[in-house]
Amino acid sequence: MALEGKRAIVTGGTGALGMAVVHRFLEEGIRVVATHRAARKPAGVLESAQSSLKFIRSDVTNESDVARLFEEAIKTLGNVDILVNTVGGFLPRKPVTDVTVEEWDRMMGMNLKSTFLCSREALRRMKNQNYGRIINISAMAGLNPSPGRSAYAISKSSVSLLTEIVGQEQKGSGITVNAVAPSIIDTAANRQSMPTEDFSRWVKPENIADIICYLCSDAAADVTGTTIKAFGGV
Repeated sequence: MALEGKRAIVTGGTGALGMAVVHRFLEEGIRVVATHRAARKPAGVLESAQSSLKFIRSDVTNESDVARLFEEAIKTLGNVDILVNTVGGFLPRKPVTDVTVEEWDRMMGMNLKSTFLCSREALRRMKNQNYGRIINISAMAGLNPSPGRSAYAISKSSVSLLTEIVGQEQKGSGITVNAVAPSIIDTAANRQSMPTEDFSRWVKPENIADIICYLCSDAAADVTGTTIKAFGGV
């Protein structure tokens, strides 16, 4: 996809989806800074790619921490060409009458605020370089809302809306902004929490990573402000 030498930040780079994106980017020859929240950086993760991969601890819901993340990433990479916002959270199904303020704020923070803060910082860095790619993660629930999903669905729907607005703002700049909306992602955690479901219908993280790579490529230069549905068999 002619992405060799590009420089990327992947938030949530130690999660199932984030790690799939990191793997795929490294295969394409992209240099990557990936974020994590643990007290210690991940041990034994892609050690063969140490020269092309750096982990930085960051709370991407915190404005000052996001600024520090980008400052450190710029020191490592030189600049940022690609941002993939995989950080996010999920709230179990419950009616709006049972949703607490803390749960509401957590969904808006993890899913929407993190995307806003990192996208804003990336756009400031990408300006005037005639190429930039931002890929956000929306969700099927954000496009097809259902009862019991108020906080989660609204936060993910807002990610798609933010994507569309910023895509319009950046038209003609060489920077594209798109989102991918999966249904249920086939992860170990999801399998454990929903053991009776048909896993074959779920979306593989690696397939989402392939879509993200396409959106980063020159072939997708005319695609912006769009949310791509990756619903699989759900």
